[in-house]
Amino acid sequence: MTLSRIWLLAGLLVAVAVLAGCGDNRSADRKAMDLKFDRIDYEMTNLETVTSTYNIQHFEEATQRYIALVHQYADLLGTEEAQRRLNQKGDELSSFCLPCAGVLAEEARRL
Repeated sequence: MTLSRIWLLAGLLVAVAVLAGCGDNRSADRKAMDLKFDRIDYEMTNLETVTSTYNIQHFEEATQRYIALVHQYADLLGTEEAQRRLNQKGDELSSFCLPCAGVLAEEARRL
């Protein structure tokens, strides 16, 4: 193999690697989003205990962070998915923090 062919092959490999990485941004954004939602879901699940009445303030704070996260990723989620997530989280919290469920339902209606 000549030196020019090696350089051509190396250039093609670099170009393929660069092009392959360009289309993966959305996937990386999706993974980052899913990780953030998993973290806050885990945090909220830990609040859902027998003593959850003492955690109302924490539920309210987590609810506001959840809403902010939905707004942060609204473009990636789309309106229907964002509304679904807000309503689902409201349903989950309704037994533990009724005001939080109301805030989430109202936020879903606003989208």
